[in-house]
Amino acid sequence: MTNAKINVFKNKNFSLLFGGVLVSNIAHILFNFAISLFVLRIAKGLYDENTAAMIQAIYLAISGFVLLILMPIGGVFADKFNKVKTMYLTDFIRGSTILLATLGLILISDQFMIIVMLFVMNIILAVNSALFTPASSSLLRFIVADEELQQAASYMYGSSSFQAIIGLLLGGILYSSMGIVWVFVINGVAYIISAITEIFIRYDHTRHSDQNAVSVKAVFADIKSGLSYIYHEKPIFATLMMALGLNFFLSPIFGNALPYFIEFSLAASPRFLFDGFMTPETWFSAISISMSISAIIMSLFLSRRKTKEKYAAWLKTAIIVFVALVTVYAISMIMFYGGSVPIDSILILMISIFFLLGFANTAFNVPVNLIFQKRIDMSQLGKVNSVSGVLSQALIPLASLVAGVLISQVSVIALYLFSLIGMLIVTVLYVLNKQTNTI
Repeated sequence: MTNAKINVFKNKNFSLLFGGVLVSNIAHILFNFAISLFVLRIAKGLYDENTAAMIQAIYLAISGFVLLILMPIGGVFADKFNKVKTMYLTDFIRGSTILLATLGLILISDQFMIIVMLFVMNIILAVNSALFTPASSSLLRFIVADEELQQAASYMYGSSSFQAIIGLLLGGILYSSMGIVWVFVINGVAYIISAITEIFIRYDHTRHSDQNAVSVKAVFADIKSGLSYIYHEKPIFATLMMALGLNFFLSPIFGNALPYFIEFSLAASPRFLFDGFMTPETWFSAISISMSISAIIMSLFLSRRKTKEKYAAWLKTAIIVFVALVTVYAISMIMFYGGSVPIDSILILMISIFFLLGFANTAFNVPVNLIFQKRIDMSQLGKVNSVSGVLSQALIPLASLVAGVLISQVSVIALYLFSLIGMLIVTVLYVLNKQTNTI
């Protein structure tokens, strides 16, 4: 049987998972799109531009540190408890938290207290994400058959890109026309709807779950076990180390520098391309959407292909293409801040580069997800997925802080140079690594 003949949506549990994740992630993307700009805007009203950039960096770093610390514990819980129950309980908590924060935005007039509330909300959401993510990422293997796995993984990844398009499109429109309060309301309600959908997913959680008693000692023993498991899978471990380094240098470009450009360069420009009907927020969403469109195309393409025995050459090619595109983008932004490239040219370049990045990013991530699902023992998926997620993203919170310091104390050009040199070094080391040739 080939992947083209399989219709994974006939699997009721997969359809429920797909639908629940679709609703919540659209709102989540809408929320994340708006919150980074909102934090910058509120902070700019209280402090200067450089301090606002640092506050945004701290906001991003806090959630990253919480995930870094708690996600391995969430992975242990995912292997010991009902994954579906973990998912809908954390979604209920996230939805309720955001709706309470909405009331805060309406009732609180002090801008400093609003920032404090946003930081508290950020911590609560991050704690629940640390529990939700390992459970949801490891559930797929338990509710689909082996022959459905590649198609299911491709559709889930492609769906995330579709969600991004809708979420970013709504984010640009709602934030610029209706304000942040409605962004909060929609996101909170969507989490509640997603939780209700997830309640109806059925699977035998006792069949593969680790039934040993939960204790602090057992939790840390399981985290150590997950680390050991990954370390002895040398090709996977080498790939994760590449992701660790690459994310450290890449994440500030997308998480810190892009919102900074939108808020302090594009919004301050007296005129820019299509300014008759495009706001800085809608340009922000359009740039991000371009990457999601190509990601959907690549996901659909991969969903129709047969599973390969080895992906080493494919993965290395995808990374080389991705980094080459980011290099062009970084050099162009350095030239823009140096005054040699006009803002209209930068906007066109951003749309084009981000569109191409979507192909390369998806070409790497879908096979990596498939490799994890197939090579890792089912009873270990939760903790191994969470530990691997932490390993690949452990330096992102630090990267956000480094970016904040570079932008506020040196210049945004210094950030691009730092990221450019670092990601090129990491890419060369990965391509030359012989252990990854067996993956």
